[in-house]
Amino acid sequence: MTLIGVLFIVFYFIIFGYVVDRISKGKMEYLIIYICTCLPIYTTLQAQAFKIFNSEIIVTIIKLSKDIVFIYAFIIFLFGKNIHLFKRTFKFSLIDKLILWFTFHVTIYALIPLGEADIFSKIIYAKNLYIISITYLIGRNIKIDQVFFNFLKKIFKYLIVSLTFFLCLEFILSTHFHSIIDFSNYNILVNEIDPQGNYGLSWSFESQGSSPRYAAFFADPLELSASLLLLTSLLIYNFWNNKTKISFSLLFMVSAAFLFSFSRGAIVACLGIVLFGLLLNKNYKILLIIFIFFIVSTTTLVYFGSEEIRYLIIDTLRFENTSSLGHLVEWIEGTLSIFENPFGIGLAMSGNASGVDQAIKVGGENQFLIFGVQMGVLFVLIYVLILFYIIKRSSYVYLKVLNFNKHISFIVACTKFGLLLPLLTANAELYLFVSLVTWFFAGYIESRYLELKFEKNKSLY
Repeated sequence: MTLIGVLFIVFYFIIFGYVVDRISKGKMEYLIIYICTCLPIYTTLQAQAFKIFNSEIIVTIIKLSKDIVFIYAFIIFLFGKNIHLFKRTFKFSLIDKLILWFTFHVTIYALIPLGEADIFSKIIYAKNLYIISITYLIGRNIKIDQVFFNFLKKIFKYLIVSLTFFLCLEFILSTHFHSIIDFSNYNILVNEIDPQGNYGLSWSFESQGSSPRYAAFFADPLELSASLLLLTSLLIYNFWNNKTKISFSLLFMVSAAFLFSFSRGAIVACLGIVLFGLLLNKNYKILLIIFIFFIVSTTTLVYFGSEEIRYLIIDTLRFENTSSLGHLVEWIEGTLSIFENPFGIGLAMSGNASGVDQAIKVGGENQFLIFGVQMGVLFVLIYVLILFYIIKRSSYVYLKVLNFNKHISFIVACTKFGLLLPLLTANAELYLFVSLVTWFFAGYIESRYLELKFEKNKSLY
């Protein structure tokens, strides 16, 4: 296992160096290569490095390397000779303005003396949100051709095969990969987080009946299940347009991965993606059939299924199981805080992101409430509008184009739609892989949307 850990670390820094070199030459699109290859293993890589070297220095280097990639990309974007923002004409779209407002709002709350969090914690939290803005901005200003997108699809395929291999290995050995790499020890000594649950990791690694939930090399089963939504969107399009054995096999792997992660919310969100995709394609008959099947099967499980399944569904709907009750308590706490403080109580005061001191945090388990608690109702409105227009405009591009951009717009629209449910039950913007891939592609598709609108207006004259 030490050898695997070393190989992971070597792989990470090879990709890191390669991407930085490409970005130095003005090839900003290579940022997505780093996101797709390095961020799925980002957290577990730190645990492996700590176990191998027993040093926080290498862990700190890995953490800093992520920030370096995005900050360096942003600097090259601003001042690079091949790009140089200040030498270009730039027209802001509606989403661009909302993103800028989003960033400005974060900056204000990072600087004002509001809340119990110290300035260092606020800066860390703000930095994580700045990365979203940077990723969107770079995606907004790059070009992708068919060859590059095909290369990306190969990376996604390798990722699917790799995570399926790890999940099967975990299942066969009946052991979490995170237990093998001493993830709990890493959390105790580095993150100062005590282990929870029956497996000495956290409660997210087990179901209500204490059955194990696996995460492969992702941070936890929740991050894995959210990331599977992106891969599902990618594969559904492939399968609908190219019904090959490979497409079917990969789709089967992702379906199996959902079962290994055992995330009820993600499974429902996956169904939502399928339904939304059918809606985009105007397959109303199939849409109706699936909806009826879902209602019938759920009803059958409730009344005729095993007691364990029946009570799991009922308790979830009633918020009577431990997981659902935990969500409800956090939601109530966050909602009350927003009602009492509609302008927020300060940055780094809610959720479980880096920089948030759990001793002073208020509410969580819902991305919208987490933002609202910290930065008020206005910030939540900005965030909701951004998501709404991304889904709307990506859907428009999907319906209007015929090239590979049709596939990318489908991924953006369906994944962002599917993520709405995890956003209601978790601090889902923390899931770096799925979050940043969709923000990057959202920026890219926004440019395609504006091109289509320009061509449409041009044709009117």
